[in-house]
Amino acid sequence: MPPAASPAVDHAIPAHVPPELVVDFDIYGSSVGSDDYLIAWSGLQQKLGHRVIWTPRNGGHWVALRGPGVLAVFNDPIRFSSDSFGVPVAEGEQIPLGALIVDPPEHQFYRVFLDKGMSLLVVRANEAAIRARAIALIEGFQARGQCDFVKEFADVLPLSVFLSLVGLPLEDREMLSAWTADTVRGADLAAREAAFSSLAAYLDPIIDERRVNPGDDMFSAIATLKVDGRALTQAEAVGAAIHLCMAGLDTVASLLVFVIAHLARHPELRRELVAAPEKIPNAVAEGIRRFAIVIMSRRVRADIEFEGVGLKANDMISAPSMLYNLDPDIYPNPLRFDLNRRVGKVATFGDGIHRCPGALLGRAELTITLQEWLKRIPDFELVDEKTLKVIGGIVACMEHLPLRWPTA
Repeated sequence: MPPAASPAVDHAIPAHVPPELVVDFDIYGSSVGSDDYLIAWSGLQQKLGHRVIWTPRNGGHWVALRGPGVLAVFNDPIRFSSDSFGVPVAEGEQIPLGALIVDPPEHQFYRVFLDKGMSLLVVRANEAAIRARAIALIEGFQARGQCDFVKEFADVLPLSVFLSLVGLPLEDREMLSAWTADTVRGADLAAREAAFSSLAAYLDPIIDERRVNPGDDMFSAIATLKVDGRALTQAEAVGAAIHLCMAGLDTVASLLVFVIAHLARHPELRRELVAAPEKIPNAVAEGIRRFAIVIMSRRVRADIEFEGVGLKANDMISAPSMLYNLDPDIYPNPLRFDLNRRVGKVATFGDGIHRCPGALLGRAELTITLQEWLKRIPDFELVDEKTLKVIGGIVACMEHLPLRWPTA
């Protein structure tokens, strides 16, 4: 669970950090139980009266605890640089990960091709294929009466869609998925850096080939992209492709798992959606709000005051997306999954210039999943809640979600 302390402090407390703001916990901690992870984050937010705290874990860093502070970190590239997106910060030269770690004004050049490649027009053009793939997957195990939702659906549907958008072979899905998972949830910094290196080695010849023979896929757009009139270097192009893999091969899959796990635990909610499928868009909006699972970090550019606290230049500050969505001042009774809630702004996909360009695609995949799943498997449950484990990281996930349901 997020508030759990690691065995030993890994960073000394700087002199400018007030002792009362030091809280010993690991933002990448894990939990048992499909819902306990976010309940723990909400409890931490409500237990501590501070708006920002400092933890000695993961190199030592600040954490924004309230919704407005989380949004400010996302939205303010003047005070908070994206050149480091996670903690602890890697030493030495880093892979240039495209839009993920680029600040204005260069960021706009990357954003143009991302928005074009993930536009509403692109999403609508792919909806029929997404639906057909979802139906085929569900009907492949429907008669069996059980499945591991992660391995047999969530790790397949969004990844298959993404691979078609970038023109990569479907048979490389599991390998790419494993590397991408390690970039955001590796056991330590060395594991994450090894995953980045593996992805770079895989993508390097692909980017080379797309420069010579570009198509209409997103990797071709990267290979031919120009930033302020100049072509990307090979390192920049490969880094931008890695960023695209991180965005397309992990986050949406994890979101699907958390929403389906919640429906498995709440038969009354499931029955309401089966009886009134027109409420599925409400469930999608509320699911996206309720299950924010990304924690992004930023580097403080200069000495500033933030939420009444003095931060120093080069301090790191983390913005857990769930602490915006679960802030009771923004969404009353935030842990309740409420189909009648009016969901406005959420931080699930980030915000500001770095808001995830794949948000529309993710919403479409979640909508189609609920529509087609509930038609075919309206009554399902968890096999064993106690065996479920949420693995923390920049993007939290469950590695397994065993489900069962009655068969004809």
